[in-house]
Amino acid sequence: MNSISDLIEKYDLPIVEINPNRQYWLVRTFAGEHYEEFFHDDFIAISWNEFSDIERFKKVEKSVLVKEIENTYPDEKRPGHIYGQMDRFINQISVGDVVMIPSKNSTHISFGLIDSDVYVRELSESAIDQEVCNFKKARDVKWLKTIKRDDLDPYLYKLMQSHQTVNSANDYSDVIDRTLHSFYIKDDTAHFVLDVRQTKDIPAMDLVTSINSLIELVPDIQDPFDQERTFKKEDVDLKLRVQSKGIIVFLASDVLVWSVLGMGILVLFITGGKAKFSSTKGKIEGELETEGLLEKILKFKKEDNSHDLKLREHEQNVKKAFEKLDAKIPDDLQGTKDE
Repeated sequence: MNSISDLIEKYDLPIVEINPNRQYWLVRTFAGEHYEEFFHDDFIAISWNEFSDIERFKKVEKSVLVKEIENTYPDEKRPGHIYGQMDRFINQISVGDVVMIPSKNSTHISFGLIDSDVYVRELSESAIDQEVCNFKKARDVKWLKTIKRDDLDPYLYKLMQSHQTVNSANDYSDVIDRTLHSFYIKDDTAHFVLDVRQTKDIPAMDLVTSINSLIELVPDIQDPFDQERTFKKEDVDLKLRVQSKGIIVFLASDVLVWSVLGMGILVLFITGGKAKFSSTKGKIEGELETEGLLEKILKFKKEDNSHDLKLREHEQNVKKAFEKLDAKIPDDLQGTKDE
């Protein structure tokens, strides 16, 4: 995958490479009371301040700490549960993990990346007087995206019903990945996500022909690192959810990743996505500002007389597909190909 990384960097492609080891968490905000502070001050935190000696927590045996928790909070019926919540926050969460926090009534969900190891917050008397969050154990967060609950992927609704302070969301990693990213590689699998905005029922033939128009790009793609390797439409897998608003996800793995990466780059070129294309006015031709990528990933060449005709045909078919599905390039890929 290093060669793909080099290409992403060289051409400034909007393809995200996701660490397959990153974890996913939902951290509660005390019924939304601390959501605004967490979000605007770029951190998350948990309570049980009497256990804020982080190094000691890491070293002392679980049974000893559970007994201390039981003595410190005699009204709590599940000291082992409290230990588990602190253990997740202190020992299991890592820098680079994804965290979600819900606002009051979960009307909005914010997603971010853990940006620090756990630390103890220093709280001034004036801050305490202002009724700010007094939780001491904290981690810094780099927030990426906030989504209205109504726009949340339905597969995440069950997760939002979890009421523990720190909840593992690893079972929802695929859904969270495609919520955060629209063009990415993880575990040697390429994903390209399109938003379907059509709120009316989509006629079956419109759906089939639209998807086929996009997959028709694949046979004209070649691997830029092995130009003897070309692809078939059958090489691309599909995940589909188009009830009301929805998504279409194209996938390919291992040696077939460029069937999807190339298709995604070509769709961005045609629809004017964030990839840095320049174009010649009045002609359906172009390439990245750093020249040569289209030539690397397309089987047909500029010297071939069919070059313009083939690109024009692909452009017309892709735009028709987008129109039928009311599809759009997701926000993180938006841009223009010709300023």
